[in-house]
Amino acid sequence: MRISDFNTTGLIGSDQDYNTPWQNLVKASGVSDKGGSSGGSFGIGKSAPFACSDLRTVFYATYDMNGLQTYQGIARLVSFTLKSRFLKRDTDNITTGIGYYGEMDRNRAIPECRSLDQRFERTDVGTDVFVLGFMDKSSWKTEVISSILEDFLISIYLGLLEVKVEDIVISKETLQDVIEIYKEQAKMAYNYYQTLVSPDAYIITENYEGMGEVELHILIKNGLHRRVLMSRSNGMKVFDQKNFPSAIQFAGICILKDENINSYFREMENPQHDAWEPERHSRSSEAKKVKQGLFRYIKENVLNLGRKTTVAELDAEGMGEYIPDDDSFNSGNDKQESIVDSTKNIDLNMSELKSAQRGFEVAISSNSNGIENSEGIPEDEGFGESGSKDFGDEKANSSKEGNGFGNNEGDGPGTNGDGTNHYDIGIDGEPPSKVKKKYEIHIMSVRLILLDDKCNRYRLVFMPQNTCGEGYLQFKLSGEQSDIKVNVSNAIKYSTSENLKTSNNVIYLNDIVEKKKMAVEFNVDYGERSSMEVSLYGYKI
Repeated sequence: MRISDFNTTGLIGSDQDYNTPWQNLVKASGVSDKGGSSGGSFGIGKSAPFACSDLRTVFYATYDMNGLQTYQGIARLVSFTLKSRFLKRDTDNITTGIGYYGEMDRNRAIPECRSLDQRFERTDVGTDVFVLGFMDKSSWKTEVISSILEDFLISIYLGLLEVKVEDIVISKETLQDVIEIYKEQAKMAYNYYQTLVSPDAYIITENYEGMGEVELHILIKNGLHRRVLMSRSNGMKVFDQKNFPSAIQFAGICILKDENINSYFREMENPQHDAWEPERHSRSSEAKKVKQGLFRYIKENVLNLGRKTTVAELDAEGMGEYIPDDDSFNSGNDKQESIVDSTKNIDLNMSELKSAQRGFEVAISSNSNGIENSEGIPEDEGFGESGSKDFGDEKANSSKEGNGFGNNEGDGPGTNGDGTNHYDIGIDGEPPSKVKKKYEIHIMSVRLILLDDKCNRYRLVFMPQNTCGEGYLQFKLSGEQSDIKVNVSNAIKYSTSENLKTSNNVIYLNDIVEKKKMAVEFNVDYGERSSMEVSLYGYKI
């Protein structure tokens, strides 16, 4: 495999022995002279070509901006002990594992720009990397193209980078066609590309904390993945910021525009260049606050724009009983429609509609910076509570037709005497026949936290609107077409570690108290992260 760059400076310093771009790439280990908004800074990524070589051998050739031409090969093999020719056993001599193809004198490079590709000869300034024994997987071309789209989308969109993978050219002019072809393999990039090109996207520019300019692109649109791409000024992606409110479907891009702010956040990057870790910064405490402040700034803009542009379509339940299909007006006679001067009165009666709040929360990772109190409830800033208070409070009413329930026990005997049978667990979350009445208890706030993604362990924190002695939580996955039941198990009450009964997609509770936060932990039998609907019901026996 040949990898060649153009319109660069080439690897200068091939005629020197130490701390030059050529020497740091070819000879040194764990050394880099890059800074600011440049690429890697740990000197580790240069080992990647060797991982793609069955022979663990790579050749470099460069034609630098000063006119120097250089060529050298390096093999990084496994060290082993040498056997004695005479004793036929291991000796104390161990091979170094590193070999060079070049001048014998001090392992110097050959002063030529040679090519191992017979179809290519370099005439312009730049560098070539030749990977010998390339691990030629059948899907390598697709993997390379999708990786380029995911990690360098903004660079390509701004015209700072063009990449040619065999016969596929990825440039500013061809980006739309290429990303459409590979949108299944580069799903994240496809979402972000819509943010870049849509006329409905918002662009917000601000000098963040006096450190430099930050450019934020946000597109509110159904079906987007609720992520923000965090990018350097050169268009290279660092990571995708997630954990945003599930009610707002959007995609965003945050670009650190100025050199100062790039350098500051670059000091937080890990060796993989896919995360900001404040403890790596020379001023770690300050860096932690700066990082949190930037995320808060992004979240506030997403929430503000989401409130303005998100429109939910609601199905008015029961309307079909009163508004007939068009065909029902046709009695079989060939009647013609006409405009008349007379008026008619039409009475339209509506049954009372009452909305019920349910929790629609994507699981929040438990490794956040938030602190939990004794109830297992995070005390960090969070992303707000879902739903709104658009329903009655269901307090006891003065008339017998009221829909509330009294708070005191009756003092008279039952019609059939005192009951002796214990409540039996129903099937599929439905109460058994002994239950005389079940009713929904509205949830004032709900939050679902992912504790262990391997075991699918969750913690649910919620606040009931009403008091109820007995009740149960019911869980469903929110699908595009319909809700799907998700089975739960190993449920406990967080505050007391008390085991709770479960049945299919239901957790049974007691002592449900109005406006008192409760927390339960449980496992689900669904391996993928998904929006989950949570309903709370009470029952009377």
